[in-house]
Amino acid sequence: MNEGMSSTLRARMVARYVELRSKLERIVGSRDDAADAMQETWLRLSTTSSTSSTASDGGTVNNADAYLLRMAANIATDQHRQNNVLLVHGEIDELVHIVDEVSDPERIASARSDVRALSQVLGRMPARRRAILVAARVEGQLNDEIAQRFDVSLSTVEKELRAALEFCKKHLPDVEAAQRGHFAGPRKY
Repeated sequence: MNEGMSSTLRARMVARYVELRSKLERIVGSRDDAADAMQETWLRLSTTSSTSSTASDGGTVNNADAYLLRMAANIATDQHRQNNVLLVHGEIDELVHIVDEVSDPERIASARSDVRALSQVLGRMPARRRAILVAARVEGQLNDEIAQRFDVSLSTVEKELRAALEFCKKHLPDVEAAQRGHFAGPRKY
Protein backbone atom coordinates (compact mmCIF):
# COMPACT_ATOMS: atom_id res chain seq x y z
CA MET A 1 0.00 0.00 0.00
CA ASN A 2 1.46 3.37 -0.95
CA GLU A 3 1.84 6.25 1.46
CA GLY A 4 -0.94 8.25 -0.18
CA MET A 5 -3.42 5.39 0.20
CA SER A 6 -2.36 4.79 3.78
CA SER A 7 -2.75 8.44 4.75
CA THR A 8 -6.16 8.53 3.02
CA LEU A 9 -7.28 5.49 5.01
CA ARG A 10 -5.96 6.97 8.27
CA ALA A 11 -7.83 10.20 7.59
CA ARG A 12 -11.00 8.24 6.84
CA MET A 13 -10.51 6.23 10.04
CA VAL A 14 -10.22 9.42 12.10
CA ALA A 15 -13.32 10.91 10.48
CA ARG A 16 -15.45 7.78 10.91
CA TYR A 17 -13.89 6.26 14.04
CA VAL A 18 -17.05 6.12 16.17
CA GLU A 19 -19.16 4.52 13.43
CA LEU A 20 -16.45 2.04 12.47
CA ARG A 21 -15.88 1.03 16.10
CA SER A 22 -19.63 0.58 16.64
CA LYS A 23 -19.89 -1.71 13.62
CA LEU A 24 -16.82 -3.62 14.73
CA GLU A 25 -18.32 -4.01 18.23
CA ARG A 26 -21.30 -5.79 16.69
CA ILE A 27 -18.97 -8.04 14.72
CA VAL A 28 -16.64 -9.02 17.56
CA GLY A 29 -19.13 -8.73 20.43
CA SER A 30 -16.93 -6.64 22.71
CA ARG A 31 -16.37 -2.91 23.02
CA ASP A 32 -12.84 -3.41 24.38
CA ASP A 33 -11.83 -5.88 21.68
CA ALA A 34 -13.20 -3.54 19.01
CA ALA A 35 -11.24 -0.60 20.43
CA ASP A 36 -8.06 -2.69 20.61
CA ALA A 37 -8.50 -3.83 17.01
CA MET A 38 -9.13 -0.27 15.84
CA GLN A 39 -5.94 0.89 17.56
CA GLU A 40 -3.94 -1.94 16.01
CA THR A 41 -5.43 -1.08 12.61
CA TRP A 42 -4.24 2.50 13.02
CA LEU A 43 -0.76 1.30 13.97
CA ARG A 44 -0.57 -1.01 10.98
CA LEU A 45 -1.68 1.75 8.63
CA SER A 46 1.01 4.01 10.10
CA THR A 47 3.64 1.29 9.81
CA THR A 48 2.54 0.44 6.27
CA SER A 49 3.01 4.01 5.11
CA SER A 50 6.57 4.20 6.45
CA THR A 51 7.65 0.81 5.05
CA SER A 52 5.77 0.55 1.76
CA SER A 53 8.35 -0.66 -0.70
CA THR A 54 7.07 -4.09 -1.69
CA ALA A 55 3.33 -3.73 -1.14
CA SER A 56 0.97 -3.07 -4.00
CA ASP A 57 1.77 0.57 -4.66
CA GLY A 58 -0.73 1.12 -7.43
CA GLY A 59 -3.86 -0.35 -5.76
CA THR A 60 -6.99 1.57 -4.97
CA VAL A 61 -9.71 1.03 -2.40
CA ASN A 62 -13.26 1.38 -3.66
CA ASN A 63 -14.95 1.46 -0.24
CA ALA A 64 -12.65 2.80 2.47
CA ASP A 65 -15.08 2.05 5.33
CA ALA A 66 -15.50 -1.58 4.28
CA TYR A 67 -11.76 -1.94 3.84
CA LEU A 68 -11.00 -0.51 7.28
CA LEU A 69 -13.75 -2.57 8.91
CA ARG A 70 -12.52 -5.80 7.29
CA MET A 71 -8.93 -5.00 8.28
CA ALA A 72 -9.96 -4.34 11.90
CA ALA A 73 -12.16 -7.45 11.99
CA ASN A 74 -9.27 -9.60 10.75
CA ILE A 75 -7.00 -8.11 13.40
CA ALA A 76 -9.63 -8.74 16.10
CA THR A 77 -9.98 -12.35 14.93
CA ASP A 78 -6.22 -12.86 15.07
CA GLN A 79 -6.04 -11.32 18.56
CA HIS A 80 -8.92 -13.49 19.75
CA ARG A 81 -7.21 -16.62 18.48
CA GLN A 82 -3.93 -15.67 20.15
CA ASN A 83 -5.60 -14.86 23.47
CA ASN A 84 -7.74 -18.00 23.54
CA VAL A 85 -5.15 -20.67 22.90
CA LEU A 86 -6.00 -23.17 25.60
CA LEU A 87 -2.86 -25.26 25.65
CA VAL A 88 0.38 -25.26 23.77
CA HIS A 89 2.11 -28.47 22.74
CA GLY A 90 4.54 -28.40 25.70
CA GLU A 91 1.67 -28.12 28.18
CA ILE A 92 -0.16 -31.03 26.55
CA ASP A 93 2.93 -33.21 26.90
CA GLU A 94 3.21 -32.28 30.58
CA LEU A 95 -0.46 -33.11 31.23
CA VAL A 96 -0.16 -36.52 29.63
CA HIS A 97 2.45 -37.51 32.21
CA ILE A 98 0.59 -36.31 35.34
CA VAL A 99 -0.25 -39.09 37.77
CA ASP A 100 -3.97 -39.52 38.41
CA GLU A 101 -4.28 -39.20 42.18
CA VAL A 102 -8.00 -39.98 42.19
CA SER A 103 -7.46 -43.60 41.27
CA ASP A 104 -4.70 -44.06 43.83
CA PRO A 105 -5.24 -47.50 45.47
CA GLU A 106 -4.65 -46.03 48.93
CA ARG A 107 -7.39 -43.43 48.39
CA ILE A 108 -9.79 -46.04 47.08
CA ALA A 109 -9.21 -48.26 50.12
CA SER A 110 -9.62 -45.29 52.46
CA ALA A 111 -12.87 -44.23 50.79
CA ARG A 112 -14.27 -47.75 51.01
CA SER A 113 -13.35 -47.87 54.69
CA ASP A 114 -15.12 -44.52 55.25
CA VAL A 115 -18.26 -45.80 53.53
CA ARG A 116 -18.30 -48.95 55.70
CA ALA A 117 -17.87 -46.86 58.86
CA LEU A 118 -20.65 -44.49 57.78
CA SER A 119 -22.94 -47.40 57.05
CA GLN A 120 -22.37 -48.77 60.57
CA VAL A 121 -23.02 -45.35 62.15
CA LEU A 122 -26.21 -44.90 60.10
CA GLY A 123 -27.39 -48.30 61.33
CA ARG A 124 -27.17 -47.07 64.93
CA MET A 125 -29.36 -43.99 64.30
CA PRO A 126 -33.12 -43.87 64.83
CA ALA A 127 -34.96 -44.70 61.59
CA ARG A 128 -36.55 -41.27 61.04
CA ARG A 129 -33.28 -39.42 61.70
CA ARG A 130 -31.44 -41.72 59.27
CA ALA A 131 -34.15 -41.26 56.63
CA ILE A 132 -34.03 -37.46 56.98
CA LEU A 133 -30.23 -37.46 56.68
CA VAL A 134 -30.37 -39.66 53.58
CA ALA A 135 -33.12 -37.51 52.04
CA ALA A 136 -31.10 -34.35 52.64
CA ARG A 137 -27.56 -35.48 51.85
CA VAL A 138 -27.97 -38.35 49.42
CA GLU A 139 -31.19 -37.49 47.59
CA GLY A 140 -30.58 -33.74 47.76
CA GLN A 141 -34.05 -32.81 48.97
CA LEU A 142 -34.66 -29.43 50.56
CA ASN A 143 -35.77 -29.20 54.18
CA ASP A 144 -39.32 -28.13 53.30
CA GLU A 145 -39.66 -31.08 50.91
CA ILE A 146 -38.47 -33.44 53.63
CA ALA A 147 -40.95 -31.92 56.10
CA GLN A 148 -43.81 -32.59 53.68
CA ARG A 149 -42.57 -36.10 52.91
CA PHE A 150 -42.37 -37.13 56.58
CA ASP A 151 -45.34 -34.99 57.68
CA VAL A 152 -43.30 -33.10 60.28
CA SER A 153 -42.49 -29.43 60.85
CA LEU A 154 -39.56 -27.68 59.25
CA SER A 155 -37.97 -27.15 62.66
CA THR A 156 -38.21 -30.89 63.33
CA VAL A 157 -36.38 -31.62 60.08
CA GLU A 158 -33.66 -29.12 61.02
CA LYS A 159 -33.32 -30.59 64.53
CA GLU A 160 -33.15 -34.17 63.20
CA LEU A 161 -30.65 -33.20 60.54
CA ARG A 162 -28.50 -31.36 63.09
CA ALA A 163 -28.64 -34.33 65.46
CA ALA A 164 -27.75 -36.77 62.67
CA LEU A 165 -24.76 -34.71 61.57
CA GLU A 166 -23.55 -34.30 65.16
CA PHE A 167 -23.90 -38.07 65.66
CA CYS A 168 -21.79 -38.67 62.53
CA LYS A 169 -19.15 -36.17 63.66
CA LYS A 170 -18.95 -37.80 67.06
CA HIS A 171 -18.75 -41.39 65.82
CA LEU A 172 -16.64 -40.76 62.70
CA PRO A 173 -13.78 -38.56 63.93
CA ASP A 174 -11.35 -39.79 61.27
CA VAL A 175 -13.70 -39.21 58.33
CA GLU A 176 -13.12 -35.76 56.84
CA ALA A 177 -16.53 -35.56 55.13
CA ALA A 178 -18.30 -36.14 58.44
CA GLN A 179 -16.32 -33.40 60.12
CA ARG A 180 -17.19 -30.90 57.37
CA GLY A 181 -20.95 -31.59 57.51
CA HIS A 182 -23.12 -28.45 57.30
CA PHE A 183 -26.54 -28.20 58.90
CA ALA A 184 -28.14 -26.26 56.06
CA GLY A 185 -25.77 -26.72 53.16
CA PRO A 186 -26.72 -26.09 49.55
CA ARG A 187 -28.77 -28.81 47.96
CA LYS A 188 -30.44 -29.26 44.62
CA TYR A 189 -29.77 -26.08 42.64
